[in-house]
Amino acid sequence: MFDVARVPFSYHGSWMSISIPSGKTELFFRNHHFKSHDLFTLQTLVDGNLVTPVIKASASALVLETGAGCVEICFEGPDSVRLRGQGGGVLRLACKRNHAYGNGPGMAVFNFRRAYRRYQFESLRGSLALKGAYASEAEDLDNLAEIKGDGVLKNVEQGMQAIIISPDAAGVWELAIDEFWSSWRRPVRKAFDACMAAAAEAFETFRQRLPAVSPALASAQALAAYIDWSCTVNPTGLIKRPTLFMSKNWMDNVWSWDQCFNAMALASGHPQLALDQMLTEVDHQDDFGSYPDAFNDLEIHYNFSKPPVHGLAFSEILARLPAPPSREVMESMVVSLGKQADWWMTYRVMQSVPGDPASGVGGRASSLDGLPYYLHGNDSGWDNSTMFARGVPLVAPDLSALLVVQMDVLARWSAELGWAEAAAAWAQRAEALFATLMRELWCEDHFVARLAHDGTAVESMSLIPWLPLVLGERLPETVRGCLRRGIERHLTEWGLATERVDSPDYSEDGYWRGPIWAPSTFLAVTGLERSGHGDLAAVIADRFCKLCAKSGFAENYNAITGAPLRDPAYTWTASVFLLLAGRKA
Repeated sequence: MFDVARVPFSYHGSWMSISIPSGKTELFFRNHHFKSHDLFTLQTLVDGNLVTPVIKASASALVLETGAGCVEICFEGPDSVRLRGQGGGVLRLACKRNHAYGNGPGMAVFNFRRAYRRYQFESLRGSLALKGAYASEAEDLDNLAEIKGDGVLKNVEQGMQAIIISPDAAGVWELAIDEFWSSWRRPVRKAFDACMAAAAEAFETFRQRLPAVSPALASAQALAAYIDWSCTVNPTGLIKRPTLFMSKNWMDNVWSWDQCFNAMALASGHPQLALDQMLTEVDHQDDFGSYPDAFNDLEIHYNFSKPPVHGLAFSEILARLPAPPSREVMESMVVSLGKQADWWMTYRVMQSVPGDPASGVGGRASSLDGLPYYLHGNDSGWDNSTMFARGVPLVAPDLSALLVVQMDVLARWSAELGWAEAAAAWAQRAEALFATLMRELWCEDHFVARLAHDGTAVESMSLIPWLPLVLGERLPETVRGCLRRGIERHLTEWGLATERVDSPDYSEDGYWRGPIWAPSTFLAVTGLERSGHGDLAAVIADRFCKLCAKSGFAENYNAITGAPLRDPAYTWTASVFLLLAGRKA
């Protein structure tokens, strides 16, 4: 059971969900094309009066209990929602005026222009009435706003449209809602109970293939599995393969490092879905080698990037897959990851510029030559981290460390593919980048960032400078010990604060300036394990899993109280829980 004010009710592959959106009190039918759209409310009426139902949600059914009866809701598949009412109550599905019209006995269509889809309503039992059918251009508010701008709605009486479904003589009604784009074809309908049973079986099959967890974490594992299962959408538009969104609350996008954590969690039980999470980035890699910052079915942008965790992630995926991927997939991934590393080392590095004695133009030399930099906190994934308080371009230690990891695995995979020349080149580049990282960014007992233009050292109390521990045994033992001690200073009762709690810049709800996050936790645990500090890794993993069991799978958490923050149902949090809980079982 879960709370639909936090976790949307949805289905694997579907672009639809039902939830109580943030800041609202009513239950909404929603879709997630381009962004989240609150399409219409689900209102229960008894004897003509609006009744606030008791809502109970599980993976297979959403039940609205009114006292006089109930409404049951389930998915018949990714594109169809089924509803059944018993006990004589009426259901009203209400929205602002749109392009709506009847298209047959007991049938109606709503065309939500701004939500990019149409919805076919079909009464399967009882009677359906459409209130406020399309009459004129002035009543189609979505289209009116599209043509004249949202401001025009201020001068229009918006009114409401509604589908009203009433029971038959036995006090029962049934309704089907199908999502479609241009043309509707009536699907073969199953009985309602068969739909509910099929949904339960589909989820349970998905859950059982995930890593086992200890009995104490079984309930949390079921919710984590549901979030990952229900946030998967089928290929549509720019989404070329089954893909996990971060959430079906409001973070309904693909971000290029977020997908890596989902892929790792899926690898052992759902290998193809795991590979799809990596390959969906490859689908949109640009000609320069950059992965997009974010995309959905209708929009893609490269205004920012995300940190190159992809080589580390793919190595973890390969270690978890039940069987090696095909040579075709391996070649595609190795080539793509190589292009990504080249992009960082070509378009995001400081380079010396030779002078021209003939013209008197001076050159520019820098000891930071060959070290990559970030141009924004978003590029690091740590959007507002204090590490960026002094400005950009910023040469950051985590960036070089992740690229060394990526070059190391590219060298190994290239050798396994028989690409000896490429393997040697990657190995040489990894050695050179590692040497420069240690020479320029290691300062006595910790790493620093540096402003790329003048080399000024940037100190911060962020967790980021300690994460080069992912380099593992590449680092001298003394360096590993220093990084462990730095990580320990971020540890609270619930896990690793992204900004030390004694920092003057610490903020309880400061996004990357304090709260506990899943990806930073996973990278720290992985680095500690690779560096021979499995004892501390186990402590951090245990605390994070207890945090998730207590507070659900939020985007991030208050580092002191463990309270959930921001989006309350986030897939990479669920996925990191599955990874860390699975290692303990």
